[in-house]
Amino acid sequence: MKIPNLKTFGLNLLKHPLFSGSAIMIFGSNLANFVAYLYHLVIGRLLGPAPYGELSAVLSVLGLIFASLNFLGLVIVKFVSSAKKDELVSIYSWFTKKSVVAGLGLALLVLILTPFFSNFLHIKTTTFLLTVPILSFSVASFVYRSFLQGLLKFKEVVIAINLDFIFRLALGVLFISLGFSSFGAVLGMVFSMGLSFLFLKYFLREYHAIEKVKPFGRTKEVLKYATPIFFATVATNSMFSSDVVLVKHFFSPHDAGIYASLSTLGKIIFFGAGPVGAVMFPMISKRHSIGAGYKKIFLLSLLLTSLIAFGVLLIYWLAPELSIKILYGNEFIEGAPYLVWIGAFMTLFTLSSLVLNYFLSRNKTTVAITVVISALIQIIGIWLFHETILSVLKVSIVSSSLFLASLLLYFAYEAKNASSRK
Repeated sequence: MKIPNLKTFGLNLLKHPLFSGSAIMIFGSNLANFVAYLYHLVIGRLLGPAPYGELSAVLSVLGLIFASLNFLGLVIVKFVSSAKKDELVSIYSWFTKKSVVAGLGLALLVLILTPFFSNFLHIKTTTFLLTVPILSFSVASFVYRSFLQGLLKFKEVVIAINLDFIFRLALGVLFISLGFSSFGAVLGMVFSMGLSFLFLKYFLREYHAIEKVKPFGRTKEVLKYATPIFFATVATNSMFSSDVVLVKHFFSPHDAGIYASLSTLGKIIFFGAGPVGAVMFPMISKRHSIGAGYKKIFLLSLLLTSLIAFGVLLIYWLAPELSIKILYGNEFIEGAPYLVWIGAFMTLFTLSSLVLNYFLSRNKTTVAITVVISALIQIIGIWLFHETILSVLKVSIVSSSLFLASLLLYFAYEAKNASSRK
């Protein structure tokens, strides 16, 4: 029996598009997260509590809007990655036109609701008005990034994301230094998103040059695919954040703050391993559309995601106090006994999200019901059992375990049926 050359095997594995793409996305995403952290650290100190509170409120509103658009990104990636080369221009033109309408519609809605938001959040009207151009740029940029991701152009995606955050920090510091306070910080976002939009448009310039574009004839197919994706995205976001909201409702402000810090640390697992799924999705979608094999890509994705997730979980188990001290200091140290528990929850959730995306990339949209049911179990469970922080975490672990188990059972069912047909 011939023994495989481990060195050659390792080199071939590292050269695999999944690993190279994941490396780019992981490095780029974490660099953007670092700049974002630096942004809050620097801008918060420059502004002081009250103006920084205004900025945070604006960012929270924008974050809620952007989260609602996540489903659209999966839809675009799916159709771009599975399209033939001569279909790309019509797909690009169709989604671009829809993004213009959506961006203008959102901007107009926010413009109309600006007086309400300004009063409710205690933000100056002039500051909140800047969200109008931000939304116009960001919706189009979101479509462009998803299109590039579908084309497997991950380098261009992370360049645009990092340019946005770097310019946001630099221009925010500049405008605040000139005396514009929170208005200046938000104004910096307008320019940074505008610059990011221009870079993305430049990367896709070959699709702008064509004058005569064939009409896109798959509108019904888009809507059919987008509907379950929308519910899956809403439910996924719910599992990601409803525990924090419910803890804020049921627990004291102090305990809610401790839980919020634990949640942020737990999400490091998801954000650290999440880029692997972002690379896997278009690769499997493309190979599925042409009838090529894709199981190896999925298994490699599952392996890489597991290594990252369990690696962080191991750190949380061995050094919980150190992990909390590094990010939050001694004031939050009482959350140390629960860190491994929330790490376990986020590890299960991260693996579940990867398996879910595997099925969605192959048009298996019926599996969206698994995350919807799991999200409802989590909400109902926390509502009924919230005596302690550990009680809440156990409910989340149970719901995410059921989420993962149901997906793996379906995977096994598919594999059994496939083997029986041979």
